[in-house]
Amino acid sequence: MNQSYWQKTSKKRIGKTLHDDLTVDVVIIGGGLSGVGLAYQLKDSGKQVVVLDKDEMGSHTSGHTTAKISTLHDTLYVDLVKHYDVHQAYLYYKSNERALNEIKTIIQKEKIDCDFQENNAYIYTDDPGYVKIIQAEREILQSLRVETLKDENHLESLGLKHQAIFHPLKYLYSLIQICEKAGVTFYEHSEVTHVERKDDSFVLNVNNKRIQCRYLVHATRYPFIRKGLYFFKLFQQKEYIDYVDEYQGNDSYLCIDQTKSYRPLERQDSLQIHRDAKDWFAQDSIPLRGIPYIGRLSRYSNEFIIYGFQKWGMTLSQVAAHLISDLILEKDNPYEELYSCHYFSMSFAMKYKDKMWKNTKRGMITNRFLDEPIALLEKQDGMITKVNGKLTAVYKDKKGELHYLSPYCPHLKCVVEFCKKDQTWTCPCHQSVYDAYGKLVEGPSLYSLTSKKIDE
Repeated sequence: MNQSYWQKTSKKRIGKTLHDDLTVDVVIIGGGLSGVGLAYQLKDSGKQVVVLDKDEMGSHTSGHTTAKISTLHDTLYVDLVKHYDVHQAYLYYKSNERALNEIKTIIQKEKIDCDFQENNAYIYTDDPGYVKIIQAEREILQSLRVETLKDENHLESLGLKHQAIFHPLKYLYSLIQICEKAGVTFYEHSEVTHVERKDDSFVLNVNNKRIQCRYLVHATRYPFIRKGLYFFKLFQQKEYIDYVDEYQGNDSYLCIDQTKSYRPLERQDSLQIHRDAKDWFAQDSIPLRGIPYIGRLSRYSNEFIIYGFQKWGMTLSQVAAHLISDLILEKDNPYEELYSCHYFSMSFAMKYKDKMWKNTKRGMITNRFLDEPIALLEKQDGMITKVNGKLTAVYKDKKGELHYLSPYCPHLKCVVEFCKKDQTWTCPCHQSVYDAYGKLVEGPSLYSLTSKKIDE
């Protein structure tokens, strides 16, 4: 289910599962690019490092991305200047520029074969209503002394040189091999179900075993812990992607009015994002303050979080890896305050208030009053309705057989809804995703939807 181009074109590594109690220095929860990248940063530190993933390494967002390594993050610099100031925009740009160059250096140094190539990256529009925001973005970048490009084939556009694309899983799997040779241990299908503080260390419950560590890093895209209430400071968003046998040159294009976006591949084909895309989806977390949360969970704690890359995880994962590594090793980092978890922007958050309210209203209120007849349900579709007087999630498979599930997301008991396009149940409140039969696909929920037995 939801297999991406990257998963189809890379050799999946065979990982091991945790079966014993452990005591180590550092535990990283999450085997995506930020978690694995952090392990790479720490591999020569002398600390014993363990990386855990509840599924397989790179099997979630890092394996479903469009994999553009870029400092041009939509029109974010306009928002950063508006809600913060130009200095914050400058720091954000410089941190991502450094990350882009670090990725290039790692690939060259380690001789990683991951289809890496430099290109130009553009944002563009052909809608007059979006021209001014691209012009404002250009003015900000030029004020930061960044050289910009323009593509005359579009009404308005903005490009940057020396950006890049690569195969994220080939890169990630290579980093894992390098880390393993240096003594880092990776465990797959090893889900953390509980974390507790014990004196100056942490104790994790994993597969009915216990891991004790001094440093704990949550690199999970979206929090499964409730400490800090970060699930109220982020929301998740699906993005659908198609593999297309079509080539339009080596440059990458992001349409800011969401008409169509393009990213070239190695063999004269491409990945495209558009309204009708359906080959697979990626799940991204969006920080309400506009800047990812990368840092200490509390000011003097050895517990760290990495959340909210807002669709730009290729460079931001390296930003996070470098920053958290510096914090653990007690080194200075010029971007620590920018990504610190201890501030918020209400003005930036207001940008998302209508979307957040609509999602929460559906999950907490509207969906609880749905009660259409099951007879209206088509094959390979689902609905929320009342069965024997109780709210139930019902799915009709391609054979016409009905499957009954609890409608309540185990995370915070919002009522789920069905997406026919990708055959999933999704929680509108915090965007946990389940397959048509209720099996958990994406968190923050830790559990699947429970099946219900109905006497028909």
